[in-house]
Amino acid sequence: MGHNIQIANQSIRLENRYLMLGNTLILADLHLGKTTHFRKAGYAIPSAARGADQSELIRILQLENPEQVIVLGDLFHSASNSECEELAMITSQFPSVQFELVMGNHDILAPEIYRSMDFETSEAQSIGNLILTHEPLENVPVGKTNMHGHIHPGIRLVGRGRQSLLVPCFYLTPSHFCLPAFGALTGLMRQKPKKADKIYGILEDEVAQVF
Repeated sequence: MGHNIQIANQSIRLENRYLMLGNTLILADLHLGKTTHFRKAGYAIPSAARGADQSELIRILQLENPEQVIVLGDLFHSASNSECEELAMITSQFPSVQFELVMGNHDILAPEIYRSMDFETSEAQSIGNLILTHEPLENVPVGKTNMHGHIHPGIRLVGRGRQSLLVPCFYLTPSHFCLPAFGALTGLMRQKPKKADKIYGILEDEVAQVF
């Protein structure tokens, strides 16, 4: 179940590791190829995990039928690999969708390689009062909100029996809005929100405000 919020005069629907802004689907930090990277390094990652993010991306594209998809950086984890061909096969199934990549620190491929996968690239995007980047901006103009990725935010939830669970989250401050990482193997950085902040945790079957 999604969760609707208002940010910078924009109506946004939060879903499991992505959001919808009108007919635009926005997500961050896919890190495609990280499973392969870990397996080559000798980590015992199940082979089935390799295609999980790609399958989830296809499901979401079919479900939401967006006009535009914006990825806020780190599309791939490292240099060119077989995931490039797989992503090109996915984007080719949705010829009416405009795919955009806001470049992140892991996006090291040549622009023509991204174009071969139907992605146009930029350093930043603007939608109304939203400034879209990969890394958070140090200075955000008054009246604007910086929507970004890079952090892989998580929040620790504590139950009545003191059991705890670290879950991915959307993290809103007065000037920044951080998206969770879309990639399943990206890890989480625990956040410690301040009084004016809001946290929307991604739970088993819903997105809910937890702070």
